Amino acid sequence: MTRIWLWVGVWLLALEAFAQGPVVIDMTVVGNRKVESEAILTILGTQKGEALDPELVREDIEELYALGYFSSIAFYQEPHKGGVLVTVEVTEKPAIVDIQFIGLEEISEDDFREKLEVKLYTIVNEAAINNDLRLIEKQYLEKGYFLATARYELEAEQKEGKDSSEVVLKYIVDEGGLMMVGDVFIEGNEYFSDKELISQFVSKPISRSSTFSAPGSVFNEEFLRRDVEFTSYLYKDQGFAEVKVSKPVVVMDKDRKFVRISFEVEEGIQYHVGGIDISGDILYPKEDMFEWMKLKEGDLFRFSYLRDDISMLMDKYGDKGFAFVDVNPIHRFDKEKKLVYLNYQIDKGQKVYFGDLLVMGNNKTRDNVIRREFEIGDSELYSGTRLTKSKKQVQRLGFFDEVQVISKRDQSDSSVVDYHFRVKEKPTGQLTAALGFSPGAKNTNQSPWQGQGRYSEQNESGYGWRSNVTGRWNGDKNYSLILGLENPRVNDSYWSLGGQVFWIHEARYVAENITVQEGRQGGSLTLGKRLFEEVRGSVTYKYMNIDQESDSFVFERFVRDGTAISLIFALTRDDTNDYIDPSEGSRTRVAQRVTGGPYLGGDWQLFESEASAALFVPVDFTDTYRTYFRFNSEIGLLSRYGDKPIPFLERYRMGGPDDLRGYRFQSRGPISYIRRAPGEPSTPIGEGGTKRLLFQLEYFFPIIPDANIKGLFFTDVGRVFDDNEGFSLNNMDRDVGFGFRWITPIAPFRFEWGFPVENGKLGPAEFHFLLGF
Repeated sequence: MTRIWLWVGVWLLALEAFAQGPVVIDMTVVGNRKVESEAILTILGTQKGEALDPELVREDIEELYALGYFSSIAFYQEPHKGGVLVTVEVTEKPAIVDIQFIGLEEISEDDFREKLEVKLYTIVNEAAINNDLRLIEKQYLEKGYFLATARYELEAEQKEGKDSSEVVLKYIVDEGGLMMVGDVFIEGNEYFSDKELISQFVSKPISRSSTFSAPGSVFNEEFLRRDVEFTSYLYKDQGFAEVKVSKPVVVMDKDRKFVRISFEVEEGIQYHVGGIDISGDILYPKEDMFEWMKLKEGDLFRFSYLRDDISMLMDKYGDKGFAFVDVNPIHRFDKEKKLVYLNYQIDKGQKVYFGDLLVMGNNKTRDNVIRREFEIGDSELYSGTRLTKSKKQVQRLGFFDEVQVISKRDQSDSSVVDYHFRVKEKPTGQLTAALGFSPGAKNTNQSPWQGQGRYSEQNESGYGWRSNVTGRWNGDKNYSLILGLENPRVNDSYWSLGGQVFWIHEARYVAENITVQEGRQGGSLTLGKRLFEEVRGSVTYKYMNIDQESDSFVFERFVRDGTAISLIFALTRDDTNDYIDPSEGSRTRVAQRVTGGPYLGGDWQLFESEASAALFVPVDFTDTYRTYFRFNSEIGLLSRYGDKPIPFLERYRMGGPDDLRGYRFQSRGPISYIRRAPGEPSTPIGEGGTKRLLFQLEYFFPIIPDANIKGLFFTDVGRVFDDNEGFSLNNMDRDVGFGFRWITPIAPFRFEWGFPVENGKLGPAEFHFLLGF
C-alpha cells in the first residue's frame, strides 16, 4: 500500500512539472543593433533557471512592444539537456536621421518645428508622429485653412555608408486653401437687427474692406465660439437673462472656399430689476452696499452690472481679510411682470492673512526692485484690492513679459496664504547703430546721409535705473550726443533723481536755402516724488549755453547767443499697463517752464505752459489678439517774461514724426515775408508761433505678434497760432497715414508714411524712420 502511494506522488510531481513547462536553460537575443541585449533581458519576466510559462511570455512580448523600439518580437524555444534554450528575436524600428516638410506654402516650418515631439536621431514612434500631424493641422486651422490635412512617410536613407535601419521622416501637407466666411444668417432676433449683431462678430462675411483687415473674414472655429458667447452676452446685457443662442450650423459651399454660417436665437423675456436684497454674512450697512452697486431697483437687468456688483462685493470683503468670500446671486423671475428679484447670499468664510511673499524667475532684476512695487506685506491682513494693484504695478514696470501671482495655503495654518510672484523677464536693453540715405532731404536742413547710434537700458544692472546714450549725425553741421541716467526710486523710496548732459549742433531750417547754425551744450537735473496714487511731481533745473549764427545778413537780427537757465515744474499721472509700450490706460502731464528773469539769470527770458493727455483703449478680438486706439492731445503756450522777445528758434513750428507726420520737419506755422535786397521777390520765412494745438488718433494692430511687429493707421490734426491769434479749431492742418513698429531686442523701429490732406485731397507722402518710440 505504501508503494502505491509513493508511485502516485511521483506521478503527481511529474504532472506538475509538465504543467509548469520546461526549465529555461539559457536565453539569447538576436536582431538587436542599438538596444543592448542585457537591457532587453533585464526587463523580461521569463528568466534563466525558471519554468517557461506561456502566459508570462505573452506579457513579456507586450512589455517589449510598449517600449516603442521594436516593430516585431518573437520567442523561440529549442530542447536542450532536459530543458529549453529560449531565443528572443526582435526587429528594431529605424532611427530618424532627417525630418522634411513637403507642401508648406502659407505657413513656415519655423511656426511649429520647435513644438514637434519627434526629434532627430530618435527611434520611430508612431504615436508621437501622429501627435505632430495633429499639431500641424491645428496651426493651419488657426489661420483659417479649415481643410488642411497632414500625413507622413518614412523613406529609407539611401546614402552610401548609411545604416539601412535609418530613415527620413517626411511630413506631407495638403493645405486645402483658405476658408472664408461667405454669408452669415441669423434667425429669431428681434431686439437686435442682423446688422447690429454681425457688426460685433469676428466671423464677418467677406467684403472688399475685410480683405485688408485683421483677422478679416477667415473662418476659424475659435472665432465662431467667441461670436456665440458674445451674442449671448449682448442680449443678457440688455435684460434678456434667459436668452439661448444655438450652436451655429456651418455649411461648406461646393467650391470648398466659403462657408455659410447660420445662428438661431431665442430671445426670451426682457427683465427689469424688481428688487435687491443681501443675506448671510453682512459686514457693511445694507444702505451703503446698495449705493455701491450699479444695478438699482427698476433698472434694466444688465448682466455686466451684475458681474461688476459681484466683483465689487468680493473686493470689499477681501479688503477686510476674507480672501475666499462666496457671493451667490439667487434669482427669482416673475415672468408675468417681467421682473427679476435678486438676493446676494454672502458667506464670508475664514479671515486670511498674507504669509510669505516670494519673487521667482527674476534672474536679472533684483528682488527689492520688484518688492518695492508691492502694496502688501508679510503677515498683513489680506486685501484683494492691494494684491491686484501690486501685480499691476510689477507688470507695468515693463521689465517682464508675464507676471503670475500664485497662491498657496499654509499647511500648518489655514488662515495664512503664501503668494509667489512668478515673473518672466524680457530684454530691456537696446544697442543699435543705423546708417541711411534720404534723397528727399535735399530741400531741408538735413543731409541725405544720416547716421545714429543708441544705447538705452530701462533696468540698468537690475536696479531699475534708466540710462541712455544717443548719438546722431545728419551731415557736417548736424550732430548730437546725449547722455542720461535716472533712478526712479532712490533707496526704494518714492523720490526720483535723474540727470542729463548734451551737446547738440543743428542747422535750423527757416527759409529756402537759408539756415541758422545753432549749438547747444548743457545739462539738466530732475528731482521728483510720487505725491499720491499715480500722480508725480517734479522740478527740473536746466542750463544751456547757446551759440547761433547765420550766413545770411538778413537773419542776424534773429540770432540770440548766450545762456538759458530754466526751471520746469511738472505734474504727471500715468496709469498705463506698461511704462515702455502701453496698450491700456492713460497718461496726462501739465508743465510750466520759467526761463531767465531776475532769480535765474541768463540771456533768455520766456514762459512756456504745456499740457498733454493720452488715452489707450484696447479692443481685444481674442485672448491673444489685442488691438488698441491711442487718442493724444497737446496744447502749448509761449509768452514773454520781462521785456525781451521770445527767441526766434524757440517759437513753435510743427511737422515731422512727432506731430504732423504728413508735412516736412517744422514746416507748419505762421509765415512772414522779407526781401533780401531791393527789387528781389519776397522770401517766405517760417516765423513760428506762440501757441500750438495738436490732436492725434492712432489704431495699432498686430501683424506678426511673435516678432513684436505691429501696424498702425493714424490721423493728425494740429495748428500753430501767431502772437495775435487765439486758440481756434478753424483752418487746422490735417494728415492721414500708416506705418508699422518693430520692437526688437536691439531697439524699437518706427516706419511711417504721412499724407497731408489739403482741399479734400491727399498730397505727396512724407516718410519717417526713427529709432525709439
